[in-house]
Amino acid sequence: MRAVVKAALLMLSLMLAGCTDSTQGEIHLLSGASPAELARSHLAGAVLERKGVTVIVEEARLGQVWQRLWAGKGDASLSVWLPEASAPFVERFFERLEDLGPRDGILASEAGLWPANDRPHVLVRRSLEQDAPEAFAILVALRWQPEDLEQIIANWQQSGNWQQAASTWLAAQPVEPTPEP
Repeated sequence: MRAVVKAALLMLSLMLAGCTDSTQGEIHLLSGASPAELARSHLAGAVLERKGVTVIVEEARLGQVWQRLWAGKGDASLSVWLPEASAPFVERFFERLEDLGPRDGILASEAGLWPANDRPHVLVRRSLEQDAPEAFAILVALRWQPEDLEQIIANWQQSGNWQQAASTWLAAQPVEPTPEP
């Protein structure tokens, strides 16, 4: 009888292990390649990592960001330019995505790269809130000023490492860069 119970418990634990999300503590951020886009992504990554989330930041072109988020091959992007630059992708991919809105204005380094009325928005896969509620809440609340990104870019120019640049900037802040309510 004891062997039957052990076998049943082993089978149950194997079934439960197969049902759990092994990447629950990991967030995959997709970033544009400009310095300001990378600064945004790595800043979000540094805040998420401070909260115990493993973060992977990967560069991708705008169309790839939309496709990968839609297909579940990424969790979020802080560099989705709306409304004009992303117009070709909105109708095709938006049903599975959620726009959390812009977090900052356009840095001088980005002027001219995107349509004049576009702003970088945070776009997440629609199931992120359910799969990683704490990470989702951080992305919803995260805000910064253009000067913050400029400092992260300056840190990167000195260190050559985006993750270190964002972490150094964050460590120097009296509080995390979160919004007013």
